[in-house]
Amino acid sequence: MWVATQDLPRSAAHPFYTRLNQILDEHAFDGYVEGLCQRFYADEGRPGLPPGRYFRLLLIGYFEGLDAERAIAWRAADSFALREFLVLVLPEAPPDHSTISRTRRLIDLETHEAVFTFFIKLAQASGIETPTRADLARIDRKRKKKGSNDDWTHPHDPDAKIAKMKGGRTHLAHKAEHAVDLETGAIVTVTVQDADDGDVETSIETLIDAAEQIEAVFPDGDGLQEVVGDKEYHSNQSLVELEAVGVRSYISEPDRGRRRWKKKSDARAAVYRNRRRIRGPRGQRLLRLRGERLERPFAHLYETGGMRRVFLRGHDNIRKRGLIHAGGFNLGLLMRQLIGVGTPRGLQGRL
Repeated sequence: MWVATQDLPRSAAHPFYTRLNQILDEHAFDGYVEGLCQRFYADEGRPGLPPGRYFRLLLIGYFEGLDAERAIAWRAADSFALREFLVLVLPEAPPDHSTISRTRRLIDLETHEAVFTFFIKLAQASGIETPTRADLARIDRKRKKKGSNDDWTHPHDPDAKIAKMKGGRTHLAHKAEHAVDLETGAIVTVTVQDADDGDVETSIETLIDAAEQIEAVFPDGDGLQEVVGDKEYHSNQSLVELEAVGVRSYISEPDRGRRRWKKKSDARAAVYRNRRRIRGPRGQRLLRLRGERLERPFAHLYETGGMRRVFLRGHDNIRKRGLIHAGGFNLGLLMRQLIGVGTPRGLQGRL
């Protein structure tokens, strides 16, 4: 007996993913990524994983809180609702984890950044928010027979560094850093850097990348104007450099006691101006807003989003996952604006 595919029973599609697919279709997402990724696909041989389906699989990793590509593949194979989101029809099978992994290696980091910028623009169009990581880049100096990043490098992942985690344990780690728009709560950029680098050092790359993303989204805008940060980002040199490029700083100042400013007039002026700004009403409001808008994405991406622990090697591979994860967060802001919830589980809790 033969049964037509259209006659097979179908489960109801998840309303969250259905609405998200409508938004992506309205903005021609699949055509956009097809054009971006065309150079990575050959005209002959076995057909590869379509770019639109690949990036949707990574979005599933964020929305479902999955930390490994194998888990993403299993979840996609197990759910009819996710098959609808991936535009899979019976008897077509979802890709396995090795296909996802190979596609990630095939598509370069710049393309992932372009897709992340696409998601930022969607979040901006909607009109649209963790614990401190101060110990992450500090080596345990009291324990005997400690390892040193100066003396040892992981043979299979040179980018991983020995670092002390939040709970006091020591692991091989990478340092993820975000820049967030305080007006909308959207993530502007994500960088992945060495875990043993200090915040002042890593903030340079993050601010440069954030300025480039802002320029890409708002080519006719004023660009990066103000920076709000906690005390880990405070240093004489960083404040002088920010003033040199015309960026106003609101960075909390640690208690360093009485300062000595001999032959450091530029640094003294920059530090005093920053101190005056953070003590004013606007500075206090921005610092409170930073605690709300900047720390929240870390919980969404690394706790409920499942990226606290990753099964990838190298900064580029981790940043590829991180960028699309952050893109999923920005799409969640858009969905919250449209339907009142930002994740499928949030919608399920209301039904």
